[in-house]
Amino acid sequence: MNRLRIISLPLLAALALALPALGDGHGHAPPWPEDWAPEFESLQRRDFRILPLNRAAEIVGERFRGRLIAARIVPPTPEERTRGVVLVHELRLLTPKRDVLLIRLDAHSGDFLEVAGAGLTDARRKGPKP
Repeated sequence: MNRLRIISLPLLAALALALPALGDGHGHAPPWPEDWAPEFESLQRRDFRILPLNRAAEIVGERFRGRLIAARIVPPTPEERTRGVVLVHELRLLTPKRDVLLIRLDAHSGDFLEVAGAGLTDARRKGPKP
C-alpha cells in the first residue's frame, strides 16, 4: 500500500501538469476529487521540493535525543490539511530510556506538527539549539 502511494506521486504530478489549471473554462469544478485538491494545487504551484529524510532526521535530532528507528512519508490528517500541509514525514525515535516517540514534520517546511509518546520530556534536548 505504501509503495502505491510513493509511486502515485509522480503520476499525480504528470496529471496535474496535463490538466487545465482550474476546470474546463465553463464554470465546472476541477477534474479531481475534492479530497485530492491540496495535493494537486501544490503540484500546480510546482512546489515539488520536500525535505530529504536525512534533513528531517537532523531537525528531530536537534530537538530530541535518541535513535531513529523508522521513517516514512504519509499524507496529512484532515486537521493538518486545513493548515496547508501536503505531505508529512512521520518518524519514530527510540529515546535513551527506551521509550518510542512519534514525530510528525511538515515535509515541505520541516515544522513540527505533532510529537507524542512516553518520555517526551526526558528526551528533549536542554538549552539553545546547536
